[in-house]
Amino acid sequence: MTETYPYRDRTGRRRRAGGGLGAIPIVVACAVVCAGCGTPAESPEAVPGRNPEELAAASSAAGYYQRGIELYDAGRYRKAIRSFRAAVRDNAEDPRLYLEIGACYSRLGSAERELAAYDEALAVSPEFVPAHNSRGVALLRLGRVEDAVAAFERALKLEVKYAPAHVNIAIAYGKLGKYELALMSLVNAEQFGAPVFDVASNRGLVLVELGRYAEAAAAFERALQERPTYAPVRFERALALAKDDRPEEAILELERVTTLQRAFARAYLEKARLLARVGQGRSSIVQYEEYLSLAPKDAQAWNELGNVRFARGEYELAEDCFRKAVKYRRDFYQAYLNLSATLERLDRGREAARVRRRAERYTPEDAAPEGEPDAEEGAEEGATE
Repeated sequence: MTETYPYRDRTGRRRRAGGGLGAIPIVVACAVVCAGCGTPAESPEAVPGRNPEELAAASSAAGYYQRGIELYDAGRYRKAIRSFRAAVRDNAEDPRLYLEIGACYSRLGSAERELAAYDEALAVSPEFVPAHNSRGVALLRLGRVEDAVAAFERALKLEVKYAPAHVNIAIAYGKLGKYELALMSLVNAEQFGAPVFDVASNRGLVLVELGRYAEAAAAFERALQERPTYAPVRFERALALAKDDRPEEAILELERVTTLQRAFARAYLEKARLLARVGQGRSSIVQYEEYLSLAPKDAQAWNELGNVRFARGEYELAEDCFRKAVKYRRDFYQAYLNLSATLERLDRGREAARVRRRAERYTPEDAAPEGEPDAEEGAEEGATE
């Protein structure tokens, strides 16, 4: 899952964000968009030595730029690109215009074109720090992590106190498994003025990867002091609490997540698992049903719900769950075994034998991946974890 975290730089223009640490979202602070707070350069009349044609061109570029910003803010990214390109025609030497174009391509999901826009910026101004940083972010999206590190290093060589590049190189280090370097880079980012939310969120995710769950939960809490209604970070904090063997606290945090964001599907799933873990089977079922209303084809979740129902003696309902599990995943070895055990409890031995024979077509290695545990109440006799 990839999340985005809005971020404002010192000029007041939005920074964009996105990225991941393995399968876990992590903040990417990206210094895209103009460094001039709504003006592509100095006021034309303030620049001495310009002839009337140059002044007119600069004024026209400023107008196109401002219109591009308005279109970008309205989510009309293709039209914004056209407006920024018009500004470039009148003021091709301003590298910041190309950053705005790259920002639009990022929103459109075109990392290759985004990267090309940053290369245009650097062709105009090879030492333009935000372009090196933004280029690194585009390279991360393309999976070129080593190249991204080089881009961030170039930005920091030019401006050692450039906080966004410290945040972003931490993310790149995380992707490379260099977690201690990532933490050091986040210390630098905070020292040079990166927002607390971005630094703390990323620190929490790195600490999770290091197995330092209590510290991770504390880091997420620090981030939430800045943005208490930001549901994705509350979710990450809940996962850290669960891994730190604090299920009750994790459940409360997940309750806050679903209060903030009703359609946050994974929060219901994790809540269901934790409730089953602490022996609250009925409440666990409610949360599984909430989750499955949002993700009805999740075979693993159907299998887990079947295990909870089996443990409660609700064999007919468990049968339905296990049948849905194998419907949505034909090679689901564990679910076939669970279905067979359920049919035995229902005195339908011949059906149970047929299901077991079908399970034998698959090996245990075909079963659900490790790390996706069945609900713990399903560990009762007859139900396979």
